[in-house]
Amino acid sequence: MLLNTPSYLLFLCLVAVIYWLLPSRRWPRSRPLLLLVASYIFYATFDVRFVILLSSLTIVVYGLARAIPISPHARFYAAVSVCLSLGVLGIFKYNEFFLENLNAILQAAGTRQLPSGLRLLLPAGISFYMFQAISYTMEVYRGTLQPVSNLSDFALYMAFFPKLLAGPIMSPSKFLPQINQAHLNFQSDRVWYALRLITQGLVKKVVIADSLASLSQIAFRAADLPPGQWPFPTPLYWQGFYLYAIQIYADFSGYTDIARGSATLFGFTLPENFEWPYFASTIGEFWNRWHISLTGWFREYLFFPLSRKLISLTDRRYLIADQIIANLVTMTLIGLWHRAGWTFIAWGFWHGVLLSIERISRYRATRRWQKILGGVVTFHLVSLGWVLFNASSFTAAWRFLRGLVAMEQMHWLPFVAPAVLLAGGMTLGIDLMARAWLDSTHKPRWNWRLLLWAASWTVILSLLTLRLVKGSNTLPFIYGQF
Repeated sequence: MLLNTPSYLLFLCLVAVIYWLLPSRRWPRSRPLLLLVASYIFYATFDVRFVILLSSLTIVVYGLARAIPISPHARFYAAVSVCLSLGVLGIFKYNEFFLENLNAILQAAGTRQLPSGLRLLLPAGISFYMFQAISYTMEVYRGTLQPVSNLSDFALYMAFFPKLLAGPIMSPSKFLPQINQAHLNFQSDRVWYALRLITQGLVKKVVIADSLASLSQIAFRAADLPPGQWPFPTPLYWQGFYLYAIQIYADFSGYTDIARGSATLFGFTLPENFEWPYFASTIGEFWNRWHISLTGWFREYLFFPLSRKLISLTDRRYLIADQIIANLVTMTLIGLWHRAGWTFIAWGFWHGVLLSIERISRYRATRRWQKILGGVVTFHLVSLGWVLFNASSFTAAWRFLRGLVAMEQMHWLPFVAPAVLLAGGMTLGIDLMARAWLDSTHKPRWNWRLLLWAASWTVILSLLTLRLVKGSNTLPFIYGQF
């Protein structure tokens, strides 16, 4: 049940109505338990076996965390819990990748190869809820969070259906307190805010991202063709270059909007995951604005501990080198986290190199023209990385990059430019309207912005209606596969 389908919206409405009709004062635990049951039902629609895995992991991590504060072997229990989470993630997501590469090495060495991978079905959302399990264990081990007494509360933290498939990854210390507070009062202004977020997310996903899917992939499919079947028109490579950058932002930020809006309907607050990332003037600033919850997780549990360890080992003699190593390791693992593939590893390493260059140069954009120029350069460097991210192989990525500069059949340019400008303008317009229409209290501003908002949404809803009448297959979220 994907978040961009009518079945999900019907499910969400049904759960929300029951949720607020339940007498919470008489049965204080009724609403959190309803959300837990609904979350498992939601997950079971993908595969019942996924529920078994998630519930089993939840019980084991919960038990290990309960033992940490009262045991002299706290470090051992924490290590077992973290290793268990990483081990399960590795088995389901990475076993084929590592075995294939190990067998390639063994074959080159002329030795006996190992059996092939297990070819297991990858559970939906496993990369996200495994990291949440690790966050819980680490916060309990560090003493910043006391283990929850109710297993159902921890289970809801792990399985809460709006954030289950693709985040945002949330700290337990920020989510768990909301369980006993979120359902106390029904607030109509929050419902309005939730509906706006859900509608905004659906437009980003269905109208923009899904409409761009075929156009953005034309050049990537051309780069996959055997040698001799191209050159391909250079403007179509430019189209793929820009449209995929817009598509992946509209797709993932659209998911986040739907997830945040869904959670808001139940009184929960999920964090922002995107803050105008393509307006960043440096790569470091980009990663502070893109997939913020994932960046924060890796910064907290990998980059900072690794940096401190390297600094202590070198006695602070090589601070810049220590930070560069930590940058490269962290970003490379972020690439591997997305998918088990060498192009994803190279994508992460690319960003690690860019961050390291910024660290060495100590570049800071201070003047307005520097920020504008830096924003243009940063966007194009990020989009070059998206080529690696989306290409099926290094060969395809190289052909795509060659196609960008080949200057073949440039008469196609007038046919390509309108799609790029329209997609970029609509995406920017939606974000601008979102900020202009609502203030921090989630209350509408009744001024001239209302006219802009109404006119723009009339156009958007008209496009959405045309798309629904035309009909198309429901496309999954890009980050749902990670």
